Amino acid sequence: MAQVELLSPHVGRTYNGIELSVRSPWYRSLPVSCVDLELQVDGVSVDEARISFCVNSHSYAIAELGELFDEFWFVLDPARLRIAGVSPGSHQIALRLGLRIPYLYDEETGDVLQLWSEAAADYQVPEDAST
Repeated sequence: MAQVELLSPHVGRTYNGIELSVRSPWYRSLPVSCVDLELQVDGVSVDEARISFCVNSHSYAIAELGELFDEFWFVLDPARLRIAGVSPGSHQIALRLGLRIPYLYDEETGDVLQLWSEAAADYQVPEDAST
């Protein structure tokens, strides 16, 4: 996979948490149904119910992503992750992003190929909401 900065170096404050920009490491646009993600804040896994995945001016719960075959994450457009319940202050955020490539198959199993990328960064979450 190409070397892409998965996580933006900047974090924004929302009314109930934070927002981060995420770049796709794949070289082609993919349906949102191909996206899986795992997120940790300060070493603790974040419940999917606290995360929204935002693309193309739409916001989706993580549980909805698997059904979004007609919505695409365009390769040049960052997605935004909104994470509820993160307080202002210093936090380490770790992302594990899985992309199922619908046109590539594992030769041994015949399953659709899934590629995982990981990134972690330290952030200073501001007191005031910027979004």
